[in-house]
Amino acid sequence: MEPRTSTALSRELGDALRQARRRSAVRTGALVEQLGWSLARISKLEAGTRGTSLLDIARYAGHLRPEQPVFERIMALAREPDTGYAVRPHRVAEPDSVRLLALHERTAKTIWCYSATVVPGLLQTADYARALMASRADAARGVAVRMERQEVFGTASAPVGVFFLHEVVLHRVVGGPRVMYEQVLRLLFRDHVRLVPLGSALPASLTADFAHMTFADHRPLTYAELGPASVFMDAPEATEAYRESCAALDRVALGEADTRDALTRWADHYEAGTAETA
Repeated sequence: MEPRTSTALSRELGDALRQARRRSAVRTGALVEQLGWSLARISKLEAGTRGTSLLDIARYAGHLRPEQPVFERIMALAREPDTGYAVRPHRVAEPDSVRLLALHERTAKTIWCYSATVVPGLLQTADYARALMASRADAARGVAVRMERQEVFGTASAPVGVFFLHEVVLHRVVGGPRVMYEQVLRLLFRDHVRLVPLGSALPASLTADFAHMTFADHRPLTYAELGPASVFMDAPEATEAYRESCAALDRVALGEADTRDALTRWADHYEAGTAETA
């Protein structure tokens, strides 16, 4: 089958196959012999840059002898129509466990993020995240997964993160004044944080929090959080619309220096609240 353009869905399928192979006891050399494939074909399939038939996906996965839920997920991905739009369910406002998100955050060159509800997960302190997840029985695990996502910025190939926060995020008290004070300090000492003031003229496309990611070797990807699910988009018409939204945010948001001044005032505000409740 002819090589194809890498897409979010083909990369997710390739990642699922790669993870299944790494968890299996089957050596790559044995796969090559049993399937009659070249190493290059396997590498391209797992990278999401080569198309193949549903039967070949089933043969490949079957040779790995994965657990049934893993096999069923692989086949579901293989059957999913590649329309440029993929919906992935998750807990409300908690996309951390979505493999498609983590896969692309780790390989992004730039991440442009907009939030009008809470501080983005990639910038949250552990206490802020814990307060958001307080009603969960497995809150400790949820916080740990969110902190693991943030490790992407500590790698040698870390993406450049640009974060637009609507000012309403700072008005929403999460966990009390102490938690908010420490969270604002985290924002204050982070580069490329831009505050969008109340009353700013925002583009009509900003109906949900989103992240727009670019990459060195394939086309952009945007994901928008919609409560209990996120929509991942790599259709060019969708990603171009969000690129334009990023450009509009860049025009209306405060510069980094003015943002730091505003965050300093917010830190003073929450520090005073901490003193009052001590």
